[in-house]
Amino acid sequence: MKAENLSPEITQENFRILLPGKIAFIVDQICEVKGCSIKAALLEFYNSKLYSELEIEKTKRWWQSPMQLFNKLQESH
Repeated sequence: MKAENLSPEITQENFRILLPGKIAFIVDQICEVKGCSIKAALLEFYNSKLYSELEIEKTKRWWQSPMQLFNKLQESH
C-alpha cells in the first residue's frame, strides 16, 4: 500500500505562511543583540540579502530554522 502525502506541496504562493514566526524571531534577536528598536530591526532585516532570498521559495531558505536564519544574517555583517 502506497503512503499518501498528507503535507501540502510548498509553492511560491503558499510558503509565505511559514515566514511570520521566523521573521518575528529574527527581528527579536536583532533587537536583543543590537539593543535597537523593533522598527530599526525590521528595517535592517527587510533590507537584507537574507530577506530577499527568504521571500523566494526556490531558495529553500524557508526550510531553515529561525536560529539558522539569524546566524546567517549575522554572518553577512
